[in-house]
Amino acid sequence: MTADNAVIALISVATVAVLIVWFDKRCLDDLSQTSDMDLRYFTRNAWALLIVFTFPIGPMLYLRYGKGPGRTL
Repeated sequence: MTADNAVIALISVATVAVLIVWFDKRCLDDLSQTSDMDLRYFTRNAWALLIVFTFPIGPMLYLRYGKGPGRTL
């Protein structure tokens, strides 16, 4: 691997990492502002663990099923 390829790979990995952290943080912020009555299927702690540890499936599941239909981020 040449130095140019290594730099490109490093920039790509860093960009993806920043996007993951941003999306997780946005979902966790939304989770903290959502009332317990509006959460569906799981508790707040279960949704938080699902969002953090199962990226990208967890945040998508939270947005689709945890908040319920018709609600947006």
